[in-house]
This record gives sequence, C-alpha cells and structure tokens, in this order.
Amino acid sequence: MRSRHLQTVTQRCMLLALSLVAGAAQAQSANTGQWYGVDYTFSGNLRLDQALSTSDTENPFNQRGNLFNGVPVERNSVIGVQDTATRNGVPADNDLNLQLLRGELNAKFGLTSSLALVAKLRGVWDPTRYQEFDPGAVDSVAAGRLYGRPNYFDYDAEGQAHPNPLEWSGREGMVDLPALFFEYNRGPLNLRAGNQQIAWGQAIFFRVLDVANGLDLRRHSALDLAPEEFSDKRVPALGLRGSLQINDQWLLDSFVQKFQPTVQSNPNTPYNAIASQFTVHDQFGAYDSKFNAGLRLKGDFGPVGVQAIAVRRYNPDGVYRWTESGVNRDLPGAPGSGAVLAQTPFEVDSTGVWSAEEWFTYAAMSRLDGTQGLNSAVNEFPAAALLGAFPVATRDQAAQELDLFFQLSGSGLRGHLAREYVRETNLGAGASYVVSASPGSLLDQLIINVETLYTPDRAFTNPSLSRDYLRQDEWTTALVMEKYQRFAESLPATYLVAQWLHKTRSDLFGRSLEGMGGDPDRTPTGYSGGFDAVVLALQQPFANLIWRADLALLYDTKGGLLAQPALRWKPNTEFTVEAFYNYVNGSLHGNPNNNTLSTFSYADELTLRLGYQF
Repeated sequence: MRSRHLQTVTQRCMLLALSLVAGAAQAQSANTGQWYGVDYTFSGNLRLDQALSTSDTENPFNQRGNLFNGVPVERNSVIGVQDTATRNGVPADNDLNLQLLRGELNAKFGLTSSLALVAKLRGVWDPTRYQEFDPGAVDSVAAGRLYGRPNYFDYDAEGQAHPNPLEWSGREGMVDLPALFFEYNRGPLNLRAGNQQIAWGQAIFFRVLDVANGLDLRRHSALDLAPEEFSDKRVPALGLRGSLQINDQWLLDSFVQKFQPTVQSNPNTPYNAIASQFTVHDQFGAYDSKFNAGLRLKGDFGPVGVQAIAVRRYNPDGVYRWTESGVNRDLPGAPGSGAVLAQTPFEVDSTGVWSAEEWFTYAAMSRLDGTQGLNSAVNEFPAAALLGAFPVATRDQAAQELDLFFQLSGSGLRGHLAREYVRETNLGAGASYVVSASPGSLLDQLIINVETLYTPDRAFTNPSLSRDYLRQDEWTTALVMEKYQRFAESLPATYLVAQWLHKTRSDLFGRSLEGMGGDPDRTPTGYSGGFDAVVLALQQPFANLIWRADLALLYDTKGGLLAQPALRWKPNTEFTVEAFYNYVNGSLHGNPNNNTLSTFSYADELTLRLGYQF
C-alpha cells in the first residue's frame, strides 16, 4: 500500500513538472512583446526542492517526535498516589524533511510611459511523502482544525476565513500573488500601490532595520539558503509605498501597509517550532483592519552612507498567553467537570502532556517557566480552583500538583494559548563606510556597515504565559563587513562577509532571555549581558560562472552552530542545480536551552534544488 501510494505521488509530481516545463518552454519565445498595444515582459521559474534528513532524530515539537513516546515515566501526585505513565505516541522515522514543487510567473505591463502593472504568481505543492501524524492511532479528538491530520499550508486565524489577501491555500499546497501592484514613475518620484513586499535589510540570518514585513515560515522555515536573505520569506501586504530622490545625496522612502503577521509552520509539519501538545488560538481577526507605517531617509556621500528609520507597527511575531480552551470534555470519572475545564486553559486529550517530567522538559525547550506557567494558569482562571488547583511556591510542589491532574486526565492534558499582537515603535539608524587602501589588499573596498534599532516598551511573551506580557526596552545592533577579494588570477573575486549581532532582551527568534536556561529539573534562570551571534560567509564563483561554492556559518555564543556549505551548477541560462547542507548543533557547550539553534538540532539535512528559468 505504502509503495503504491509513493509511486502514485511521484507520478503526479513528474506529470505536473513536465506539463509546467512544456508550457514554460512554449512561453519562452514570448518573454517580451505587445498585447493590445500594451508592452509587457514575462519570466518565470520552476523548481523542485527536496531536503533529505541525515539525522536519526525527529522534530521533538511534533507528536511523532515527542521525546516521551513509549517511555515509561513515574508520576508522584500531591495526594501520594504513584503510578507509571507511558505516552502512547507512535514514533516516526522520516527520510524526508521537505519536498516541494514550486513555480513562479513574473509579469510587467507598461500601461503608459509612467505607469506599469507588476505581478508575480506563485504556486507551491507538497506531495506529503512523510510518516504523518494520525490522530486515530492515538485516540485523539483534539479540538482545532490544525490538530488532526497535518495541514501544511493553511494559515488558521480565528474569525478569518482568508487571513492573507491574494492567497489561496489548502493542506498540500498554496497559490498566491506576492506582488500585484501599480507602479508610477515620474522623475525622482516612485509610487507603488497594491500587494507588495518591502526589504529594508540585506543581512545573512539577521534582521535589524528590516522591520516592514513579517516572515512566512511554512516552506523551509529559517533553514533555506542563507545568501537569499529572506527574499522568499517576507509576507506581502496591501499598501502604498513611495520614494522620492530629493537630490543626488538624499532618498526618502515611506510606506503604509495593512498589518500581516508572521506565518508559523503548522503543528506536526516538518519544521514546526511550537510544542504540539499545545493549541494556538491566533487572534489575528482582531487586528485585520490595522495598519503599519514607516519612513526611511538614506544619504549617500561618496564612501560614507547614512540612514535613519521610524516605524510604527504591530510586531508580526506576536506574543502568547494562556487562554480558555472552550472544550467541554470531562475528566474520566468526573461527570460535569468538562464544563469547568473549558473555562481553564486545558483540554483532555491523548496528544497533550502526560507527566510533570514532560511538562518541565518542554517548558525549558520552549524557553518557558514550568512552575510559574502553572501558577498563571491557576491565578488567572478562577475555574481552575473549582477543580482543586492551587498556586505553588517551588518546582517540586508544581510537579506533584501537575502529576495529580495528569493522572486524573486518564491520558494527557492539552494547553491552550492565545496569540496576540502588540503595537510598537521602531527607531533605527545606520552608517556605512567604504575603505580605500592599497589596491588588491584585504582592506581596499571593504564595506563597513553598522545598524541599530531601538524599540521602547517592547512586548515579549512572559515565560509564565501570563496575560501580563513582559514590557522592556530593547536595542538591536549589527556590525556587517563585506567585500570582494580576488585570491587568484584564474578565479573571479570571492565575496566575503563577517557579521555580529547583539540584542539586549531577546534571542534571534525574539524569545525573551528571561526564559533561557531551564531544564527538566530547574526553572529558567535567564541570562544577562544580552544575546550575541556571529556570522562568517563566503561565496566563490568559478570560471565562466558555471559553478559557485558558498559557505555560511552562524554561531550563537551560548553554544549553538549552524554550518551551511552549498554548491551551485548553472550550465546555461535555463537550468540550475543547487545542493546545500544544514548542520545544526545546539549543544556545543553550556545548556542547550540557552541558545537559539537547539530549537532546530534535529534538522541536519541535505537539500537539493532543480530549477528551470524562462
């Protein structure tokens, strides 16, 4: 059965790819022309992406990768009852982390000498050749559209049937228009009105002044090819953008856009980063009519460049807190308890947490405080007291109370979280300098760029998941040095990059540093001094530009490393073959729950891309 299914899916992939390539080949001869008197240009690409896992571990945030599946765990409740629980999850052993067939069509129609219509159509399909989570195999009836059979592309926001305008998605694929806007050019003025992406940053792995758009993490999360610098990740939004070249030195850029949040990978999909024992209620419906706005002023004075930005926006990453589950399902042997439980953040289901040990393990992995998380769930939801829940003073007391309720559940308890969005002000500045030195030396034409962003009173998810979010001023600063250096006459110049990032209150993914440093036996201690990361990268093209080698290294100074070597072969203008490897080590030194990259420690993988451009 399994082999026949794989054969059918493979045939569907090949037929779709061949039909698209055939259509593209026919269109290639008409890349420019006129249509009813309107000038147009046309281009596109097709690409097959496949990421092969080289790790023997599954994503631990998914049901089939849960660290406690099949593991007997002792539970000791506050009333002295002891038992052993074995989570009934079915482990998976996937060879594939990703398989996507994707295509893009780009068009520009010159309506007048000053006005054009720009459009990009994108389609993505995943044949879902994975060992997927099956809720029936573990007797799960968890509430929520995304918590049964895995759904790879739908973005589920409460009260919103269509949260992303100009996007149509389903379980296995999506079609969207990341660009559909009118562009008006007259002299120094450029205006764009419609659905568009805005890139205010060009750094590998880091985003400092690039605050206009959130990120779409549904396809390859943050593990795509590093030199692409989020070009395929920014979430488009309806809006108006205007730029004015004031004179030879100064450029003013501004935008007003509909707010669109970052789109996370869905539960039980390959790169999901939120523990699937928890249900997220995305509250974007309450923010669907909100807008972001920003200004950027850039100055160019020969070797010196300066810029400043001011942005008022809703942080697209969102913040999380406990919320009522709304699920009326009784504790076994306690008729009527479901109505009370529905007014707490919990739901009885086998896909939830089964033991205090699992609770504290996943709290630490999620950069949360397991003890204070229990207290918030008790103190902020009066119905919890009706079930006998009470606040605690220590980690051991919390473990005993938790084990009691896990015993009473008969299987597990799912937690329910609300995702909300908070308005903030971003004030940033940057300066760059091009060094002049002896021609051919390492310093000659070195570009030094410094960017810093100040966000007063930024909201962070409280490690206790309290509705009282953390409010702290944050500084984000990056130093970027880059240049082209020729090491041999027979080779084109090598592109070299060195970067440093410092954040005072959160890590690379925006998680509060106060939630760092926990483990199954200890609540988080956090750390002071801020978050630091370093990037080293190079890009070496070879003769005739047919081959190119890349290397990108991201080091979290608390003990995490992402190493990404890559090789590209482009024998002609139409075909491209790329291969890159992601090596992720989140435990080089220290507590893994202190560094960013341990979240993706399972994701050692080889990614292959076969592309056709027309």
